[in-house]
Amino acid sequence: MAAPSIARSGFFWKLYGGFLALILVTACLAGWRIDAQVERNTSAALDQSLANTTVLLEELARPAVLHPPAAADFEERIQRLGRSLGTRLTVIAVDGVVLADSEEDPARMENHGERTEIVSARSSGAGSGERRSATTGVRTRYHARAITSDGQLVGFVRAALDVTSIDAQLAEGRWAIALGAALAALVGLLVAWPIARRTTAPLAQLADAADAIARGRHDHPLPAEGEDEVGQLARSFRTMSTELEQRVATLAADRNKVLAILSSMVEGVVAVDVEERVVHMNATAARILRTDAGRSVGRRVWEATRVLEVPRILEDARKSGRECRAEIRLDDAASATSVELFASPLSGASGENVGAVVVLHDVTELRRLEGVRRDFVANVSHELKTPLTAIRGFIETVLDDEAMPRDVERRFLQRIRDQTGRLTALVQDLLTLARIESQEARPELQPIDLVRSVRETVERFAPIAEQKRVTVTARLGDPPLIVAADEEGLRQIVGNLLDNAIKYTPAKGSVEVRLVAHEREVQVEVADTGIGLEPRDLERIFERFYRVDKARSRDLGGTGLGLAIVKHLALTYSGSVSVDSAPGRGSTFRVHLPLCSVTADP
Repeated sequence: MAAPSIARSGFFWKLYGGFLALILVTACLAGWRIDAQVERNTSAALDQSLANTTVLLEELARPAVLHPPAAADFEERIQRLGRSLGTRLTVIAVDGVVLADSEEDPARMENHGERTEIVSARSSGAGSGERRSATTGVRTRYHARAITSDGQLVGFVRAALDVTSIDAQLAEGRWAIALGAALAALVGLLVAWPIARRTTAPLAQLADAADAIARGRHDHPLPAEGEDEVGQLARSFRTMSTELEQRVATLAADRNKVLAILSSMVEGVVAVDVEERVVHMNATAARILRTDAGRSVGRRVWEATRVLEVPRILEDARKSGRECRAEIRLDDAASATSVELFASPLSGASGENVGAVVVLHDVTELRRLEGVRRDFVANVSHELKTPLTAIRGFIETVLDDEAMPRDVERRFLQRIRDQTGRLTALVQDLLTLARIESQEARPELQPIDLVRSVRETVERFAPIAEQKRVTVTARLGDPPLIVAADEEGLRQIVGNLLDNAIKYTPAKGSVEVRLVAHEREVQVEVADTGIGLEPRDLERIFERFYRVDKARSRDLGGTGLGLAIVKHLALTYSGSVSVDSAPGRGSTFRVHLPLCSVTADP
């Protein structure tokens, strides 16, 4: 039976570290206090020594300051005195000019009138300072004293001492203090180790047992059951371990079942507790709410998602104790999603409220299909009703008027024929669109020369454009441009675009068909000088039955399906469509088709 690891016992290291911290803190405080006192005493003694030196130097320097020509050997005397005292001595005139220095040539030294110690001596009679010497480059302590004669300031004397040796002595003292603290800590550690070990060993064994139980192991050894608090704790651990083992097994089985069910659901599920913290969120809910399921657990629901309707409906269900339902729309830059929310309160074993759960059902596709079906039925009904109503009216008029002149009757029959043609065109376009959208009736794609197909279509529409006095030109280029398509589909694409451009271009206008080849695709462009489109119409112009000007479109005989057919045919050929337009400036419709490297059949 392995003994518990003392090295991993947090309580052991807290107790053991307490001894160490107490010793180290005491040693550091004492050392800091001693070091500070020694440094203050040393600085004070140094300042006093320099001050005494300047007092002696003042009497020696006064005659030389007052009568410089009479002190020819004065500089030599200063140098000897400085060497004997081990101190740098300087005599300075009242204007800051250095008269003598024990270590340097005064002629090469700069004016000292602005030195800190000289400025203080000028104002108060004496001054001190510490800095790195501009002459020697060594950190130096200075003390200056004013020289007076008959109450008049006549110059200054200054004593300076290199403090690096003093710093070295202080550093040695600090090392001695640190060594003493380390030795004291070592002795404290040696004494505290057995005490902390005997105190924490049973607790470490209990901690290991608790950790093993948390990992699902219930066979870890426990301390002997004595009469003290540790023994009582060991007995409680044994009882707890047995009960936990049974309960955990039951809970694990139930939890695995619930998680398997929730994870496999296509609906999103979010559950919160009474504090509105997320206790579960499956992957589907995270995707719908655009958040992370793992990071959301434990956070409040309004922090986990920015969709405010979710925390609101959860709160309503939890407080009201009944089911709540809502439908929301989530919009972003890429798409819009419709989501149904079903929220219910959660009850505990005793019937108390423990939270709420909401189920999120993505109904975007369902709503889109409903809208498509509704719009399609309404548009088809309207498009069929108009010509049928006209046909019925003409027929009833002819039948009711037996004396109708032959020419009037013929004109009515011609209108009936026109409306019948309109119905036929509408039904044909509907069948064409249904055939294109049907995956089972996809055309067989073959390599086709787009230049030849477009040229033939332009020639076919030339008489129609001429009749309306609209100029149609083509810039197709010489080399063949091969695309994977079928002849009928290409003719419908170019024909519908040309028909649309000619219809909406006024007389004396122009329509140009261009083929623009790129590295991997070719663009079929049909540009006109017609009425143009408003910006709001550009996004919907390729929808079936969408008309910019409904009255004008019906007068021109359009079915409203031409551009929808163009779009679906382009998608069938792995291409796409686009449009550029502005009101009064015409429109340019483009069909983008991938180029094919295979040679077309002649």
